[in-house]
Amino acid sequence: MQAGAHLLAAAADIRLAFFDIDGTLLDSHGQIHPHLYAAIASLKSKGIKTAIASGRPYFAARFLVDELGINDAGMFYTGAHLFDPRSQRTLLEVPLQVADALAVVQAAQTLDLYVEVYTPRGFYLQEQTEISRVHAAHLRVNPELDDLVSVVMRNSISKLLVGVNRVSQGDKISILEKQFPQLIFARAYLAAYPDWQFASVISGAATKQFAFDFLLHHHQVKPHEVITFGDAESDMDFLQMAGIGVAMGNANDNVKAVADWVTKTADEAGVAYALGQLFPA
Repeated sequence: MQAGAHLLAAAADIRLAFFDIDGTLLDSHGQIHPHLYAAIASLKSKGIKTAIASGRPYFAARFLVDELGINDAGMFYTGAHLFDPRSQRTLLEVPLQVADALAVVQAAQTLDLYVEVYTPRGFYLQEQTEISRVHAAHLRVNPELDDLVSVVMRNSISKLLVGVNRVSQGDKISILEKQFPQLIFARAYLAAYPDWQFASVISGAATKQFAFDFLLHHHQVKPHEVITFGDAESDMDFLQMAGIGVAMGNANDNVKAVADWVTKTADEAGVAYALGQLFPA
């Protein structure tokens, strides 16, 4: 699993690194591997910028920004929010249209799907359930309880999250997705609950390509000067757009197939291992 000469040559051009969070920076237990601290610090010492590229909101990623120092402008909400942690400045926001958000919430409730509603400041549930408590602990942020239709009507909605137990309910997310072809559905999973599938629902205008191009212009770098790390299908676009795309060992085969290199799993400190291989001290 050593990096070849062509990757080492490409790594010499890297000026910006994007990191997914869940299953990448965080292991299957939602923890930061101890080896990551020194690995990220070493990367930054070489003058390489570090940024988050995640479906999480910034308020659920801030602990990583603070602990690991990954604090350059990055992508949150799967591309619907581009934010600079250093200046605490929003670079771009692409909220859902009220009509779309309302229709998705109502359709999801009709299908008996689990639903969370996200605003720039927090997230909301209709009621607490076992899966909501697990997800809140996973995010390290507590939700507010409210009527979701009311939340949509009085807030700017960044993202909706829908979930389903595929074993007991089937693939109802695909049914919902077919009803809203104008929106982006980005699938995700919780390692602790493999029977569950989730999808982040964001505006169709919040494409990964636009987010990638916007952030590269902001950082004044070219695609071949970027390295990205990810494990999920929602990370595939960034893995393919960057000069070096690194898939985690815990990624599905289709994600690994589009990457330039596959590192160890998140539980094995795969990011730290890759950084040590590609950017030796």
